[in-house]
Amino acid sequence: MRKSLVTAAAAFALIAAACGGSATVTTTTAAATSTTAGETTTTESAQPQAQVLSYNLSSGTEYTYDVELAQTIHMTAEGNGAAVSDEEIPGSADLDMTASGTFTYSIDDGPDPGTFAVTITGEFSNVTATGMVDGEPIDSGEIPEFADIAPVDVTIIVDGQGNIIPGPSSVDDPLSGLFGGMEDLSGIPGSNPGQFFGPPFGDDMVTVGSMWDSTYSTPGFGEEEIVTTVRAEVTGTDDLNGLEVLVIESESQVSPIEFDLAEFFLALFTGFLPEDPTAEEQAEIDTLTENLRFAISIDATRSNSTILFDPQSGITHSLDATNSANIGMDLNFPDEATGDLSGFVMNMTLDQTISQKLASGPRA
Repeated sequence: MRKSLVTAAAAFALIAAACGGSATVTTTTAAATSTTAGETTTTESAQPQAQVLSYNLSSGTEYTYDVELAQTIHMTAEGNGAAVSDEEIPGSADLDMTASGTFTYSIDDGPDPGTFAVTITGEFSNVTATGMVDGEPIDSGEIPEFADIAPVDVTIIVDGQGNIIPGPSSVDDPLSGLFGGMEDLSGIPGSNPGQFFGPPFGDDMVTVGSMWDSTYSTPGFGEEEIVTTVRAEVTGTDDLNGLEVLVIESESQVSPIEFDLAEFFLALFTGFLPEDPTAEEQAEIDTLTENLRFAISIDATRSNSTILFDPQSGITHSLDATNSANIGMDLNFPDEATGDLSGFVMNMTLDQTISQKLASGPRA
């Protein structure tokens, strides 16, 4: 199974999505503002009529967005990374990458009344990279394998106001989760490029100046919960070819995450041993028990986004977002070829900006 290190790290950053949780939304209203030629200013003029915001998520509809991505990767690593990647991982890398593509949002009915399954698919083209890998400049147009930008293919469940509905916990099956099953909350900005096209809305009527907070609490590995907060505000209005749209800015943060899968892997390895191990087998178990390590840490993941939203049709016409994540790994894991414990330490910072503009869809 070939997997990009960046893809694997993104999967680790989605650990909160593995668990069921709950969400709360509160709303306040501040001073009215409006935008002129893209600049937001305070105004005393009439503001849009207050209304409850919701997305147009009719089953069977599709939205297509043209997407531009810019990404910066800074990574340092030491040791044998075979435990997390089939490819050779460099000791250091500083890369600036750009890419363009198209995202399609396909809407279907969700598992419960009032919910919708949003399938986000897309693939990046025109990928370019500049920078250094292990102190050497990369060739023009060459994309290191570890930094591949994987195609987007994720399905999330939301209600009509864009609130993410967490799925059942997959904590009992960490392997399946870490490498492809932890996508329930990936629609929240900051987790990956294939995110939902706007912040969650509340049940209260809002207009320019209204601000609301959404909080998602999900179980973590251990007693501490993982908390995702999203603060959104209608900061003004803008004219989009004669259409008045709301300018909605949001900031999200996922609380720091730390977990160690050593006990899980230890149970997995020892489960294949006989009930009465030989002295050699017992020595191997003792070595694993004392030295096995599979620790992952993700600092608080942050994202800021701005959307142009038509409240009458419930359509996001554009999304501009910046995402930032810092992932650390500290492993001491059996080498697949020799069986000997092999250490690996990695730190990666991933900064990303993404711009989406509606290309086709209802009333596009």
